[in-house]
Formats: sequence, C-alpha cells, structure tokens
Amino acid sequence: MIQHIFLDMDNTLLSPDGSISTKNISVIKNSPIPVSLVSARAPFEMQFAIQDLDLHTTQVAFNGGLIYKPTSTAYQQVYSKAIDPQTAQKIIDVVHQQFPASSLNWYSDTAWYTDKNCKETDFETSITHEKPVISDLPDANQTIYKFMLISFDPVLFSQLVDYLKQLNLANVNIMTSGDSYIEVTDTSATKANAIAQIQAEEHLQSDQLAAFGDGENDIPMFKKVGLPIAVANATEDVKQYAKFISTSNSDDGVANGMQQHVFNK
Repeated sequence: MIQHIFLDMDNTLLSPDGSISTKNISVIKNSPIPVSLVSARAPFEMQFAIQDLDLHTTQVAFNGGLIYKPTSTAYQQVYSKAIDPQTAQKIIDVVHQQFPASSLNWYSDTAWYTDKNCKETDFETSITHEKPVISDLPDANQTIYKFMLISFDPVLFSQLVDYLKQLNLANVNIMTSGDSYIEVTDTSATKANAIAQIQAEEHLQSDQLAAFGDGENDIPMFKKVGLPIAVANATEDVKQYAKFISTSNSDDGVANGMQQHVFNK
C-alpha cells in the first residue's frame, strides 16, 4: 500500500498557467496519504502551493538541494547542498562570454536573481508570479542553490546545453526542463536522493512510494519509487519509466492519477 506521494510541480501538478486546479486541490487536501512537493523551484516559489494544499510534510526544493519542513512563518531546514562557489563562477563566466543572449538566473533560498530583464524572465514571472532581483554578478558570500538558464531560441538552447555538458563539470547536474530551460544544481541534489532521505526518516520501502512527473529531472525519482505515474504531457523518455500514464496537467492529471492508481490499490 502506498504510504507517501511525491509530486513534481511545473507541468505536472500545476496547470499551464501555473495555477492548481480545483480538483487537484480537493483530492490532495483530502488525501489520506502524505503528499510532498518535489520541485526544481525555490521554497518561496513553492509556498503558494503548500498553503493551497495545506501541506505539513517534508518538502523538496531545488531538485533536492534543499529539503525542509514548512512552518507557519518560514521553514525548518532538514538538508542543504548548494553549488560549489568556484563552479558557480565558471558557469557565470561561460554564459556571459559565450552565450550572452541567453537568460542567466540564479537562486538563493530566499530570492531569484537575473543579469537582465528579458522575454524569458517576463515569461517566468507570468508563471511563478515572482519578480527577479537584477544583478550583474552574485554577491561573493551568496549561497547559490540553482542556476536556471533560459532561451526561447531552439538553436541557441541546443548549443548551450551541448556546451555546458561538454565542460564535464564534476560537481553539478545539468538537466533540461522542457525545450527552453536548463537547471544546474549540485550533483547530490537529485529528486531520488531527496526521496531516499524522506523514505529513511519514515522507514518506508520503495513499493510504498508513488510519484508523479513529466520531465527529465523526474526520471531519477521514478526509478526510486514503486509506483511512478507520468502525466499525459510528459516526454516520451519519462513515460518509459512510468507504470501508468494519467491525464495531462491541464486535465487534472495528478488528481485523476491519485484516484485511479493510488487510492484504489
């Protein structure tokens, strides 16, 4: 029997406009099984969902770079792993020198920073309802949990992905999200590692865990749980790792999947 459910946010739980559907809210709030969000987002970008869904369980930000328990005013940190400062500087230098037309964004646990306003950051604001702090460079003492590189130019995006992966940076994960986003986190910051930590805390077996996702960074999570469920809009690669395919994120995919494949088992 499933004892814990893990949900990706963007393109899975969230509708295309970044909201949570009425049915998803109802099913999750009334779930007899604990639910955790497992997201590439920062904690402050997850807060609206935690409140809407009335979640009190352990949550996962930055693809596993930060694990925390929500409190009434902020959060209690359970685990934290930021990007190595020297590696962070190398990424900044490469993007500024080789790909200045792309959108360079970085995240502390409390704020989103970018080197310039552009159509990519405007789009991100429309989805997250957060506004970035404009900054040429990170502060020397700033803790960076994630870089997010965005380009709506398919050719530039492909070149940027290839270039970053060819750098063979030993201590970061470079993952694509959709066809415009690249997310960079510490190597230990994976959804699988985060789930393993929560699993150990709760003394659960893998076959007692379910997860919903859509993108490349959800594959490690799918491999970790006994019941991986993809939404219909997931990539074909992700669907190969799923036991079931639910409806899309624009059609209550999480709620339908929970009702059909989790609660009935």
